[in-house]
Amino acid sequence: MTAAPENAKWTSDPGAPVCVVGGPEALLCLHGLTSSPYEMLPLARAAQERGWAVSVPRLVGHGTSPEALAHTCWSDWLGAARRAFDALARQHERVFVAGLSMGALIAASLAHERGARVAGLVLMATPLTLDFKTQQAFHLARLFPFADRLPLVRKKGGPDVSDPGVAAAMPSYDRVPLAAAATLVEGQRAARARLPTLRVPTLVQHGRNDHVAPVENADATFDLLRMPQRRKVVYPRSWHILPLDVESQAVVDDALGFLDALAEGRDARRAHLREDLE
Repeated sequence: MTAAPENAKWTSDPGAPVCVVGGPEALLCLHGLTSSPYEMLPLARAAQERGWAVSVPRLVGHGTSPEALAHTCWSDWLGAARRAFDALARQHERVFVAGLSMGALIAASLAHERGARVAGLVLMATPLTLDFKTQQAFHLARLFPFADRLPLVRKKGGPDVSDPGVAAAMPSYDRVPLAAAATLVEGQRAARARLPTLRVPTLVQHGRNDHVAPVENADATFDLLRMPQRRKVVYPRSWHILPLDVESQAVVDDALGFLDALAEGRDARRAHLREDLE
């Protein structure tokens, strides 16, 4: 394991974007809807400790106010992730992508668009289908002719994590701009269409007690994948926000173990190639 670079620093603002310079491997971490980079920090910090470059961008409209999110949509969030990925790819040989919830949908689209430039994927709590009430609300909002006039809807309960203390400390919007959030349906449709075309090694992670994206999404996501290097792990005590929940350490260890194996395998193949050439 490579030591973390001395100049690696983490922001004290939990809503701010994070970028740390590291070695040849880079990891892009993508957060969920109405949240912030904070929810991906356990994974990002662990990768940084391995000496990896890590980018945890704050997606457009997030980490500020619900009113700011109201003026954004799926294409804005995907565009921000594209820019963050391309910035890493210009400087690092291998770029892996990990996404939680909406971030997982974005990660699937990135892997489709960037192809072999994505070295591996971790899809956490992929919301191909949300809980019934939320999914129906999104579909109805998209049918509303004046969707931009829809009000901000107050969330019932806090972030979907089993530990109340963690939920209370986590920065997340308490209101949702329904018209903007409803554009997540575009990401769901894109993921369903693109997952079967991916050739990127992929790890699917999900909490059995997920109240946002029911655990059936884990099977649905995994079944759409066609690549030989794919794995699925369901965490029996976790809810939706896997990196912060009670099985956080197992989630992080599994994700980085999967990505480490991919990086080491590629290094081994290149070493054999050099030997053959010699």
